Amino acid sequence: MKKIYISIFTLAISFSAMAQLSLESLTFAKGEKSNRSSLMDSEKSAAIWEEDFANGIPVGWTNSAAPWVYRGPGTTPNQNTGTQGAYGTASTTISSPTQANGFIIFDSDYYDNNGAQGNFGNGPYPVPHNGELMTDMIDLTSYSDVTLMAHSYFRTFQGQAFVAFYVNGIYDSQVEVHSNLAVNDATTTDATALIRLPLSVCGNANVQMQFIFDGTSQSNVNGSGYYFWMLDDLELVETPAYLMDVVDQNHGGWDIGYLATSGVGMDYTFKPKVQSDANPYMFEMIIANVGAQPLNGIQMNVEVLNSAGVSVFNSSSSPTTLAVLDTASYLADQTYAPLSQGVYDINFWGTSDSILSSDTSEMTAVITDSVYGRDNANPAGAWRVGRVCGGLQLANKFDVYVADEATSVSAYVADYSVVGAEMYAVLYEVDTTGTSTVYIPLDQTDDYTIQPADRDNWVTIGFNQVNNLMPGMYMVAIGGYVHPTDTFGINVSGSAEPTMSMIYDDGNGCNLGSQPPPFWYWVTDCPMIRLNFGTPFTTNIDENISNNAFLIYPNPSKGVFTIELDEGYDLTISNILGQPIYVSTIYGTEKTIDLSSFDKGIYTIELSNINNTFTKKVIVE
Repeated sequence: MKKIYISIFTLAISFSAMAQLSLESLTFAKGEKSNRSSLMDSEKSAAIWEEDFANGIPVGWTNSAAPWVYRGPGTTPNQNTGTQGAYGTASTTISSPTQANGFIIFDSDYYDNNGAQGNFGNGPYPVPHNGELMTDMIDLTSYSDVTLMAHSYFRTFQGQAFVAFYVNGIYDSQVEVHSNLAVNDATTTDATALIRLPLSVCGNANVQMQFIFDGTSQSNVNGSGYYFWMLDDLELVETPAYLMDVVDQNHGGWDIGYLATSGVGMDYTFKPKVQSDANPYMFEMIIANVGAQPLNGIQMNVEVLNSAGVSVFNSSSSPTTLAVLDTASYLADQTYAPLSQGVYDINFWGTSDSILSSDTSEMTAVITDSVYGRDNANPAGAWRVGRVCGGLQLANKFDVYVADEATSVSAYVADYSVVGAEMYAVLYEVDTTGTSTVYIPLDQTDDYTIQPADRDNWVTIGFNQVNNLMPGMYMVAIGGYVHPTDTFGINVSGSAEPTMSMIYDDGNGCNLGSQPPPFWYWVTDCPMIRLNFGTPFTTNIDENISNNAFLIYPNPSKGVFTIELDEGYDLTISNILGQPIYVSTIYGTEKTIDLSSFDKGIYTIELSNINNTFTKKVIVE
């Protein structure tokens, strides 16, 4: 169940442990920070060939029927417009050095729907389609090792990006670009792609490059293609002696570190402190040597900053040598368990004897009191769970490293969900001891009816009992029912590790894949489903107070949450500096609190009366 990393010229590997599915609905996805390659200015040679599209697409280039187009000062739309598709943001364009004089784009989204949501297949060039743009001849006679540098902004649903190479008009080979993106993922707008030309292409007089948006080879039950590829400032340079490409990074130990634990090393964006103490952050990077010489003294480096921007941790891996065209995983020598709850920013970068530093890749993680989550907290598409064709279940897996109590499940309800639809949560134990994974039901909540305020918001559903979880792997799912009108969805956010997020086809007719139902498929994007642990932390010496002394939900929230109580309490809410920002007395059994006007962050709630004092952290996102 581990990641497989591939060399620069190989194609993606499919995982066969379970069948894979991708998103059902084409909804807005927010671009994630991608890894950018490091090319030191002192190592960069003069360009052999370059094109900045200041004068549009060169006359000698060959375009496809579904064409690449030029956006520039004299075109309509101009260079200030990116995609015109229904599921993109037109004002977001590539951030290249010469963007002001124009760039090129293949707009798969627009070509299929003509800019209207739901208008699938009615655009000028419906999917499946390919966009193929070929250069004129380029003379590489004097060069034995060449790298293409391209400023690139790519977003994909089922599309793929390739650069193909031709010699004397005959196809030679092709290289996939941005192959590490999952469904609905995107590069940053300022990403730089480094493509090392196959050696069979270098040294020839008549070389052509073809930029391909492939919207035909890859598809799922929801279609093919989508969204776009923008390119600008292309350069062919002699491959530098020393060139480093940061492929990926994680803080869960997915590639190496997991071997020293009882889990599989998933990244948890929200992690209860008790679980963090038992399984500290393990920092890893995947680095490729795309230069012409071995990289000596190569190592990964990591720094953790707290919410005040203060450095609280530094580490690096042991230096090694990375051969030309080799890719390796690096694990920092030290782990880190934060001392307190809060938001932590993690910076990763690579170094070697010949490269002072790669660009910095960033991740963010939150240490909580009770919330366990893997999503990025920004809705970016959704899975429809309660459907006309059937009632499905959407799920996330979690490693429990120290015994704890599962009390509820939180899920982000998609904005298109129908008020009145019913949903429920299920807790499973995951048994991986046999030849196939078995999901053992442990508990199921009562049905919850979706309210108007629940759409585009977090909903928390409590179990009727406290579930004592021993160390091991568990899975929590949100389920729905077949209904002709009352349907709902759960949003996703960020990529999911292979086989760690699942969807269940109940066999009522949705037919999610080729396997006979009922069947669990794994999905590529992480559902916004979180597991909530434990009882409220109490400062009272009486440890036998009811588990239901008070409840706070949803947590995290956008600032509006509800407190349910068993009696009256004085309420004080303080910011991270300990300064009171809200004081009140609660006489009833339920009160709604609105902190949406305050800054995002972690706040402390204190409830006290003559009998008890409780404190609990809440997160405002």
